[in-house]
Amino acid sequence: MFIPIEKEEIPLIVIDDFLPQRYIDTIFSQIVELKPNFSKSNWSSGVQDEHGPNCSGEDLWLPFSKEQDDKNNEIGQDLANLWKFLFHEGLTNFLDNCKHTEFRDYSKVKYNFAYHIINYGNGGYYNWHLDSKITGGTWYGIEVNNRTLFTFALTLIKDESLIKGGKQLFMKDGKIVELESKNNQLVIFPSTVYHSLTEIKTDENLDWEKRRFNIQAWLCELPT
Repeated sequence: MFIPIEKEEIPLIVIDDFLPQRYIDTIFSQIVELKPNFSKSNWSSGVQDEHGPNCSGEDLWLPFSKEQDDKNNEIGQDLANLWKFLFHEGLTNFLDNCKHTEFRDYSKVKYNFAYHIINYGNGGYYNWHLDSKITGGTWYGIEVNNRTLFTFALTLIKDESLIKGGKQLFMKDGKIVELESKNNQLVIFPSTVYHSLTEIKTDENLDWEKRRFNIQAWLCELPT
């Protein structure tokens, strides 16, 4: 059973061994079935550096848009129901009692979210940024164009020995927390926390499903 740990330096919760292994295996197979729908990531916090965009990799947003609503039937049930783990009553109770008071607003918006799945191969990274806004449909069919409040980010790696680098960095008020790349690790943080991912080193021809995956649930304000 998972044990949430709240970091003292900045508002950040880290949970190792978050999902049961059998559930992870099923999620991996369901993500592979969606592979044709992934495309090259193309986002920026508004600042482009001299080396290119702020993020690399291939990504997919779920649920699919209204124009592609028929594709939502292709999403495996275990992947679609990941929110039941993210919003488990034990985790909700922990967040409601955190020392960092930012987490206590979580329960107000916990069902207003979208999934963002990213696949990082050799050279994959993302630069310092804030998760600031979601535009589009949330999992419960609410159309939003609002700022985010929280990020739930789950790292999945089939074989950690095949991937080097990929450290997660979190920063607020001049303090930085560094996390080694680890399979089945969930981190939760409010949108006031800057974060980045150091460059990943792996075989250029590593099988797609053996790369580093990150599943994010971005919780945003309810429409007014």
